[in-house]
Amino acid sequence: MTLSRSVPRPWLASLAVIAACSLSSAARAETLTAEQAVGRAASQNPSLRAALLEATAARQAVAAEQGARRPTLSASVTGQYTEAFRGGGAGLARSDSTSVAANAALRYTTDIGTGLEVGASADSGWQSDDRRALDGAIAGPTYRAEAYVSARQPLLRGAGTDAVLAPVAQAEATAVAVERERELAASQTALDVLDAYWELWYAEQAIGVQEQALAAAQRQLADARARAETLGTGTRVDVLQFSTSAGSIADALSQARAARSARAIALGRALGMDPARAASLAATGAPPSLGALPPAAALVKAASERSQELAAMRADLEALRARVGVAEDADQVRLDVFTTASVGTLWADDSLSGLALPGGRPAFSVLGGLDLELPFGGGRASADAARARTQLAAAEARYRARADAITAEITSLRVSLEAAADQVAIATETARLANELAEAERQRLLLGTSTSADVVKAEQTLREAELRKLRAAVTELTSRFQLEHATGALLDRFASVLSRRSS
Repeated sequence: MTLSRSVPRPWLASLAVIAACSLSSAARAETLTAEQAVGRAASQNPSLRAALLEATAARQAVAAEQGARRPTLSASVTGQYTEAFRGGGAGLARSDSTSVAANAALRYTTDIGTGLEVGASADSGWQSDDRRALDGAIAGPTYRAEAYVSARQPLLRGAGTDAVLAPVAQAEATAVAVERERELAASQTALDVLDAYWELWYAEQAIGVQEQALAAAQRQLADARARAETLGTGTRVDVLQFSTSAGSIADALSQARAARSARAIALGRALGMDPARAASLAATGAPPSLGALPPAAALVKAASERSQELAAMRADLEALRARVGVAEDADQVRLDVFTTASVGTLWADDSLSGLALPGGRPAFSVLGGLDLELPFGGGRASADAARARTQLAAAEARYRARADAITAEITSLRVSLEAAADQVAIATETARLANELAEAERQRLLLGTSTSADVVKAEQTLREAELRKLRAAVTELTSRFQLEHATGALLDRFASVLSRRSS
């Protein structure tokens, strides 16, 4: 009995605490599948929410530019009363006049830059002075009406659809770029969630491995103690060996539980959850089979056609090209041809019948000409156009560099995936052999042909092999997801979940 009192057991209290924490956390755990985790992130992730709002704002900008192309109507009504003094042979006299005027015009710019305006105006007025007022005479009212049509056609600056529709084209290209960036953000969010999810799964499986190892170590410790204290066939060294092993496993289990909590919090952050709620998240299921790996050439082709990142960059290039067109158009001489045709009439409703036009025929007017504006020394427009062209060239170079980088990344990821598949096979076989070795060492210990140190070493080898097998499986899975993200295929895998939750 002295032997049992001399064996250190401080880690037994830690085991009780670990077990209690395990039971309480299991009772509160919120279990999610990988698809459920991605779906929750689609509706709760702040970064993805920001990308969705930016896409909405870009579409609103397109609507604003399209709205600017619509005709505009302007109208006004004014009234005026004026008093003045007039001199003459009969002395000074005070005169007053009253007028009411109204006008309306409709303006529109065509797709080729022609500015059109159709309008009409009308007014009426009354006039009197002191001398005529004595006789009760008031001049008026007189009436005037006029209608006109004017047109201005740019011949250089501002002419053509490229110049007129450039703001709309630029806004549409920007909207496409933002939408592709939204898809890229959704794909990146799904990738982040999947990485965090399967890291949490690995942490939970690692806890299971450590718990099984601890249970085995406790059984071996109990057997060693029974052989040493009751049967007398064991030694104090065996008890110490298994006791130390159990304590080491208990420490590893404690660290595994801490790692699991950290992984749950990381997953919760990707899901838009606060750490207190995220700590209860739990992963379920096993790594799915993703099918055969496509050839490298097919992956590179898919990336060039479906990569959200490259699509966003191509849309940005279109927006820059539209901006270059606007800048180059502004760098031209302004030369406009314009014309205005109007028709008007004037009539009166008083004794001064001479104010009425003969025969009531209206008067016609036509005005036309050229308008030239030529800045000296090139002005600011030349520098703006040169800068726009340089920025476009820089963006094209960045696109080519990024396309080459994605091609290299995909090739490297595929090589890594092939290696990961081999590592899974190797780790699985190693774990199987380690399990057989541990079982053989246990049997040898019972037969007295092995030592406790050999058993502990074999058990440790088995535990490490099981963890390597789990790590290899997670590495293969997350590498495959990363490859699908680079080629633009990850969204297709979770399209139904993302479209349902993020819309």
